[in-house]
Amino acid sequence: MFDPYTLNTLLQEHGRTVTLRKLSESVYNAITGVVTRTPTDYSVRAYFYNDVPQMVEFTNVAFGSKRCVLSNLLTNGSPTPLPDVSDQILYTGDTTSITKVSPITSNGVNMCILLHLEE
Repeated sequence: MFDPYTLNTLLQEHGRTVTLRKLSESVYNAITGVVTRTPTDYSVRAYFYNDVPQMVEFTNVAFGSKRCVLSNLLTNGSPTPLPDVSDQILYTGDTTSITKVSPITSNGVNMCILLHLEE
């Protein structure tokens, strides 16, 4: 059985507040020929793990991948919208792209969201 109390304790004690940036559907403007996407930011608690930094030797470009547990509730108490693979997580000046979303449910109720991130 899933224990939401332990998960919520982990997020509150060891997580950090991050910004979930959801990007709206692409809108094409036929007059300007530009595709635009409008961002909407949400504040939510997250816990990062499995940080795998990588670096390209000759260009000194650092990148990496990591995993993240996202709370099912935003910091204001409302439900966290389900992220898409085109959305982003922003924290401490870093912007990471979401590459995989795995919601964890128990008895039909969203408990948390597991994310795969890439910088």
